[in-house]
Amino acid sequence: MVETLEAIARPHGGTVAQAALQWLLAKPGVTSVIIGARDLQQVDDNLGALRWSMTKEDVAKLDAMTPPPRLYPKWFVDIQHQNR
Repeated sequence: MVETLEAIARPHGGTVAQAALQWLLAKPGVTSVIIGARDLQQVDDNLGALRWSMTKEDVAKLDAMTPPPRLYPKWFVDIQHQNR
């Protein structure tokens, strides 16, 4: 995952942290992203995510790497139908 974030950020002159923030900002349900920084350099790096945008293809690539977990009852129904 980190390698993919790095590959996405590189053409934009961005960092892994910026790519991760960009990915979160690309989510339709995310209205804000809280950044945590130990020092001013990290703040500057995080704010650098606002200087470029991730493509829809990049977002799709990262989404495919992190599918959401199957929630109950879906996983339970699947188990019940395994041997039918």
